[in-house]
Amino acid sequence: MSQESIQLFRNWIAEQGLDAFYVTQPQNASYLSGWLNDEAGAIAVLVSAEQQVVFTNLLYAEVARKTAIGWEVQTPSARDYSVAIADLARQHGWQKIGFESSEISYSDYEKLSSAGDGLFTLRPYASSIVETLRYVKQPYELELLRKAFEITDATFAHIREWIQPGMTEKEVAWEIHRKMVELGAESPSFDSIVASGPNGSMPHAVPGERRIQRGELITIDMGARYHGYCADMTRTICLGEPAEPRMREVYETVLRSAKTCEQGLHAGINGREGDALARNVLEEAGLAQYYIHSTGHGVGLQIHEGPNLSQRASEEIKIPAGSIVTVEPGVYIPGWTGTRFEDSVLIKEDGVEVLTQSPTELVIPR
Repeated sequence: MSQESIQLFRNWIAEQGLDAFYVTQPQNASYLSGWLNDEAGAIAVLVSAEQQVVFTNLLYAEVARKTAIGWEVQTPSARDYSVAIADLARQHGWQKIGFESSEISYSDYEKLSSAGDGLFTLRPYASSIVETLRYVKQPYELELLRKAFEITDATFAHIREWIQPGMTEKEVAWEIHRKMVELGAESPSFDSIVASGPNGSMPHAVPGERRIQRGELITIDMGARYHGYCADMTRTICLGEPAEPRMREVYETVLRSAKTCEQGLHAGINGREGDALARNVLEEAGLAQYYIHSTGHGVGLQIHEGPNLSQRASEEIKIPAGSIVTVEPGVYIPGWTGTRFEDSVLIKEDGVEVLTQSPTELVIPR
């Protein structure tokens, strides 16, 4: 937790004409308080000009008080925070409280509205400045993320040596999980994707009992989670030479798309421009129809956060120095196969630092 971030949040609250702001999105609350808890409903924070309060339940009271330094920790009965918020509003004279409208259930909204009836009004916000503050990684966040990427690279190095024809996708996914934890991760950042042969045409294929064969493309999307921070990387490999020359051609085009994007990214570019850097290469190669997702997203406390490299990104939002985004073009041809390549990069004023250092060679001799 950065006191500078808290002050920027307080300044934003004041600019909105609010007395306080209620944060229920777990990673936003974790970012502000310094206590990492991504269980929905187990953490919420309330920030005003003078107060900063963490709400949780008795199961987490001890760890919250040890970790959320400088925060008042409250554990309302029945895990209902609305009465406690009303008590604070009455005590401090708050009349306008903002909240994250997309991160609260209708039931909880009704409770909060009822508790504040005649005392304060609620103002909904689809997003707040907290999401934007999270774009730029603080030094301590970069240190944790670098460790997450180090574990990810080391795990992939192990997989390259360990994987053999005849293994199932599920076996490979489990070995990724096991090795990451052995190397110090608390868990993978997400359920690893291991998509072999025809399964590669599904970007989010779920590892199954299919046995991996020589000569087919295998897409592996993986990342380690270290102290709450998420790494993300994809490599496509082939055990032995590809069965069809077109497999290598498509792979090399996707790799060129990614590297072209990385070479063109810099602070101040917007997400649409960043997406176009990769997409244009695939369009020129006649593969754009098989590119069915955006080029990248931010990583940090969440595996998917802002800023985004997307055709739908706002042209007004510039990607700041200090943010980390993925660069992950892919081609997915139904009935045949697919390939994706993904690096995560740190945006700098004049370019990027590539944080994923795993090999890019397609063929692993077997």
